Amino acid sequence: MTLFEKIIRMVGDRNIPVPSLPSLPRFRISIANKNVSAIVVMTIAVSGMAVAVGLYFAVKDVATSTYNWPEPAEYQVTADGLQTMGKKNDDYPDGTESQTLSIRLGNGSRISTLRIKDVDLGRTGITKAFDVSPLTQGVTGSTAFLWVGNLTITNSSFPTFKMETSQVANLNAGILADGHTMAATITNTVPDVVLESERLASTYEVDGSIVDRIQIHITGNSGAFVENLILDNVDAWNGEAYFSRMKIGTMTMNNSNQIGDGSGVDSASASWESSVEARNVWDTIQDRPIKVQ
Repeated sequence: MTLFEKIIRMVGDRNIPVPSLPSLPRFRISIANKNVSAIVVMTIAVSGMAVAVGLYFAVKDVATSTYNWPEPAEYQVTADGLQTMGKKNDDYPDGTESQTLSIRLGNGSRISTLRIKDVDLGRTGITKAFDVSPLTQGVTGSTAFLWVGNLTITNSSFPTFKMETSQVANLNAGILADGHTMAATITNTVPDVVLESERLASTYEVDGSIVDRIQIHITGNSGAFVENLILDNVDAWNGEAYFSRMKIGTMTMNNSNQIGDGSGVDSASASWESSVEARNVWDTIQDRPIKVQ
């Protein structure tokens, strides 16, 4: 005998009194029909199951839309540090899910070391595989830069590389390139960038990820600060390495890096534009046929 049948058997034909109200007559409700009782109980049960199913899918939706650092998602860095619970990226125009790791640096946020190592990038249709730039064109002004004490890139490969609208006090470029342009403007007033105080700064690492692309965006007109930005063994089979609106103390790209789209040494795959101002430049770049794919 089921629990429902036991309840119905116990109720049977009994009359259930309803407490009387002042000036109102006493009412009695008779449950004389077992079928009616069963319908009532089943209705309650079905309603409970519906609520349970709704809660299950609600919890499931929350769980599947939660991303933890450094899974592909959008992450905010605030004055309190990296918010390690990420937000889902918008899908690509064709409806496929984005696998972008997007780091949004809040106004005036500080990072001691941001290290990105052993990461594979690339996706058909993207233009920038690694993108350091303002989030929007509205992020502008004399302080709207990513201030970096040391930018070090080693053991990495991209089809193309471009730096523009930046300042570098000490520029060491020794990459292997399928053609390059070094058009940086020598300016003796570019200062060193010293960010050695680690107060209110933290260290973050991306290690061994496979994503479509990586974005590091400043979001406010006061910029953001990273003492050490390190790229080690970051490789993309499609998409440019792009750096814009940066102020850097020392930038080092040695000959462990390869840049080339296979267009030949007479067509620059790597370029430092004239909008890059540098105080000291050491250019030991070697041109040779390279195709990164």
